[in-house]
Amino acid sequence: MYWDTNHLDADTKAGLDELLRATAQSVRHASALAALIQDFRDRQLSVLRGTYPAWDISLELDSTERLWWTAVPNRSLTVELVAEGVMRIVRCEDAIALAAALAWQSTLIGNIENAAGPPHSHPACQLQGRPA
Repeated sequence: MYWDTNHLDADTKAGLDELLRATAQSVRHASALAALIQDFRDRQLSVLRGTYPAWDISLELDSTERLWWTAVPNRSLTVELVAEGVMRIVRCEDAIALAAALAWQSTLIGNIENAAGPPHSHPACQLQGRPA
């Protein structure tokens, strides 16, 4: 909220009191708004983490104090996954963009894993040290 304090006389006690009251009200409003924004971010972060448990998702500030939504897979990526386009770090400016990017990354991972078939297709061969 913006307070027009140009009409206040800061040279008088009444004017200074009014200026301080207006400033305090502006600070309370800004603090409440910041708390709402932080609560909203925390909820978005919680939803993203619940939706994409295979990724470590966080909020990070860069050197210019810019906020980034960042996701890192919580498992090692194979050469095939990286060649398919799966990224080691996904960084976006907002939660919605990160959700979209992770949906795409999940599709890429699913394509590779489904094309490879079940991981234990020939357990007897694997136990004997022979390739499947």
